[in-house]
Amino acid sequence: MSGGGAISSMVASIKNNRRERISKLEKLKNTSNHREIIIDHKKASPELLRKIRTKLQLENKIRNQKAIIKTSFLLILLFITIYLINLNWLLISNFLN
Repeated sequence: MSGGGAISSMVASIKNNRRERISKLEKLKNTSNHREIIIDHKKASPELLRKIRTKLQLENKIRNQKAIIKTSFLLILLFITIYLINLNWLLISNFLN
C-alpha cells in the first residue's frame, strides 16, 4: 500500500501533539470566588462626576466631528472620481466614433 510513510508520520505527529488532560478535580481546585486582593475605590464626588461627564462629552463630540469630516471628504473624492471617469469615458467614446 502506498503512503505508508506519510500515514505513520501523521500518527507520530498526532501522538506528539497531544495535550495533557486536566482532571475534573484539578479544574475545580482552580476555580474559586475568593479574591485575595481587596480594592478600595475612592468615592467620586458629584463635582468630579460632572467634570468626567463633560470631558467625555467633549471627546465624543470631537471624535464625531472628525468622522463626519473624513466621511464627507471621502464622498467628495468619490464623486469627483466618478465624474472624471464618466468624462473620460465620454471623450473616449466620442473619439472612437
